[in-house]
Amino acid sequence: MTKIKSNLRRALILSFAQKYTSLAFNLLTVIIVSRLLTPKQIGVFSVAAGLTALASMLRTFGVSEYLVQEKALDEATINTAFTVNLVLAWIVAGVLFAVSGLIGGFYGDPGVGQVLRVMSVTFILSPFGTTALALLQRDMAFGTLYKIRLGEVLVRAGVTIGLAFAGFGYMSMAWASLAAIIAWIAGCTVWGHAYRARGLSLSEWRRMVPFGVNRTVTDIVIQLGMQSANIVVGKMLGLTAAGFYSRGNSIVQMFREKVVSAIGAVAYPAFAKEHREREAAPELFIRSLVYLTGISWPFFGFATLMAFPIIRTLFGDQWDAAVPVMRWLCGAAIVGTLIYQCNYFFTAIGRVGVVTAVEIQYQLMRLGLAILAAVYSIEAVAASQILVYAIAAVLYYRKLTRYESLTITKLITALFPSGVVTLTTCIIPAVVILWPGFRSGHYLLALIVAAIGAGLGWLMGLILTNHPLMSEIKRGVINSCRYIRGIRAKATSE
Repeated sequence: MTKIKSNLRRALILSFAQKYTSLAFNLLTVIIVSRLLTPKQIGVFSVAAGLTALASMLRTFGVSEYLVQEKALDEATINTAFTVNLVLAWIVAGVLFAVSGLIGGFYGDPGVGQVLRVMSVTFILSPFGTTALALLQRDMAFGTLYKIRLGEVLVRAGVTIGLAFAGFGYMSMAWASLAAIIAWIAGCTVWGHAYRARGLSLSEWRRMVPFGVNRTVTDIVIQLGMQSANIVVGKMLGLTAAGFYSRGNSIVQMFREKVVSAIGAVAYPAFAKEHREREAAPELFIRSLVYLTGISWPFFGFATLMAFPIIRTLFGDQWDAAVPVMRWLCGAAIVGTLIYQCNYFFTAIGRVGVVTAVEIQYQLMRLGLAILAAVYSIEAVAASQILVYAIAAVLYYRKLTRYESLTITKLITALFPSGVVTLTTCIIPAVVILWPGFRSGHYLLALIVAAIGAGLGWLMGLILTNHPLMSEIKRGVINSCRYIRGIRAKATSE
């Protein structure tokens, strides 16, 4: 057990290192691009990116998840996964390219079609890295994954900023996506060469198709729900409104992609491994949820209160209309944190049908609510997400609580410290926001004061509740001190 915890801890550290590095470069890119592009230009790319994300669910066919959770993995299965992914990706790329003009006409802007045509090329290339990446994740080789992803994010950031300065507008982000895929494949070739597929095969397709169909339906429904706001807002309220919604969602999205997914990248293979070897995935799920809520609830609470200075500092005053959107979406994310890992858990233990059923129900509801809310405003669309996540939590936890270690009482007891930590984190930001003249007149100083106060409040909460995160912080400090002492001792001996 000690060795398992040590391996998970090392994997989490590497996963967080990769995600935080990516977060730093992505945040820098967003800050610069938000000052170079207009809300409408951002909206054009956001709508096209949302449609691309939806199409990519057909492309992947759940190949990565299948390879991670499969108990008996052989070369024939790996080659079949690669072949299925290759065929589907190329078909989807062709269809996306062919209909791009029609989609641009539907949104009344040819730019949407131009972005889609470039993005379709990424579908042609992506299969040559997908299999290696999945196998690296299965082996929890997060050191190698870090190098591959670092190269990708550096290329994406550099190309986006460079082309935006050169006046390419929304196309700067489209060409950057293509350049990033090329860098990603190059990284998989150099550092993940041993994990590549070694040929074409369809010999194991009968085993793969049932999982792939379930997973694809689930992923399509998830993406349809997640992208529904951008797609619906772009059509019903205009591309400028879509740009404001995108920027209001950017902080939430970056946190989910770089922090939540950092935990998920480790949690999914870990859930699968625990299920394969010890049938102990439920216990690991609740431990992972406690860590996640101890980080995300305080962050989203802080961001809800400080939305105005965050938006104004990062993006400039042309994005002020995104402030109420951000507040509602951060509030929704607090509820959403409860379900972010449910998908990983059920898929890892082979119950992908549960995920499919739940996701279809609540994501279709999300789409319907987005359409209804868009009749009123983008703020209404953002607010509707709170109800969406509340419904999703009820649906998922009805399934989770069938496990003895995941009863409602045990979950509430486990998550209570995270709730207290969130309250202590938000004390100083709440004081700052109740001083409107200071917040609006000195928004940068207000953000700094609130951030420092939130950080101190977070640590105070961890100490008061003896939150499990506190032991991880202590262990990190001890290991860092040992490392520094080791370096000094080595330098002295030389």
